[in-house]
Amino acid sequence: MPDLSPEEVRAQLRALGLAPLDDDDLAEVTHRINAINESVLALEHPDADSIEPLPVLWLTEEQP
Repeated sequence: MPDLSPEEVRAQLRALGLAPLDDDDLAEVTHRINAINESVLALEHPDADSIEPLPVLWLTEEQP
């Protein structure tokens, strides 16, 4: 996924009813969104849709 431009981020923020404080704020938000998108793409696994989720099993028991 290509990085979002500041104009694209501004449009998405407006769609959510939000607005950056100034151009520096917009640059920071754009950088953070692009970093998150890059990290999420690194988590993708080709077989993730075919793996059944596992329940969380806690190993400790509650004690009085």
